[in-house]
Amino acid sequence: MRGEEEVRAGWPTRFPAPLLFRGCARGTPLSWAPHRAAAVVKQIRAARTRAAVIRAAAVEMDRDGYAGTSLVRICAAAGISLGALTFHFPAKAGLADELQARGSAKTREAVTRVVALPASPLRLARALLLAVARLLEAETDVRAAARLTRERPCEAADWTAAWLPELRRLLEQAGVEGQLSRSADPEALTVLAAYLVTGVDAHLRLRAHTASPAGAEASRDAVGQLAEVWDIVLYGASATGPPRPERDGRERTA
Repeated sequence: MRGEEEVRAGWPTRFPAPLLFRGCARGTPLSWAPHRAAAVVKQIRAARTRAAVIRAAAVEMDRDGYAGTSLVRICAAAGISLGALTFHFPAKAGLADELQARGSAKTREAVTRVVALPASPLRLARALLLAVARLLEAETDVRAAARLTRERPCEAADWTAAWLPELRRLLEQAGVEGQLSRSADPEALTVLAAYLVTGVDAHLRLRAHTASPAGAEASRDAVGQLAEVWDIVLYGASATGPPRPERDGRERTA
């Protein structure tokens, strides 16, 4: 009788509960534990499948764009069935929306870190521009977000909205503080920066998806090139002269 009462009340206190049953609330039927374990395994598998889909879609859409990418190709790249993909993303548009949102979120995080640095507005503008270029160089989903923003305007998160308004604000602040010459228009500099980043994006995409060693050898560091070009621009726009250039394209704020 005592044994039956202990089972009815919960696992006997004098014996350690198996891992499968630990964490069950007192009074919960033991038969529920296997179902909970199966549910956890199912959730883990679903999360892994979703992550694999997003990674594969980022590569495919970065390389071939929205129109040039099919769900079938994403399935082949991710190694999953079409049914598994559509369980998470019923349509290609939803998958593209997710990529644009993820790329924009990563970019906003980088911008937040840059603007918190102790530096003048003009130097922060330079650091922000190079931080965006480094993200494009390192993160496939950020490049995918940049491309999808151009190919799907007004459809989802605008990737440029994650960094361009802040760059404009810094350039305007630099003008107010007398860091720009009177002839330098912050809005024109912002437009020029957007064009430069678009060029860097295209260059990095070509390099990322070109298997030819000769092509990779011929391409220079895109971030370093952007730093050199931007410093040339600032030499003409700055009221006090250009910031000291860095060989690796990185901004020193100390």
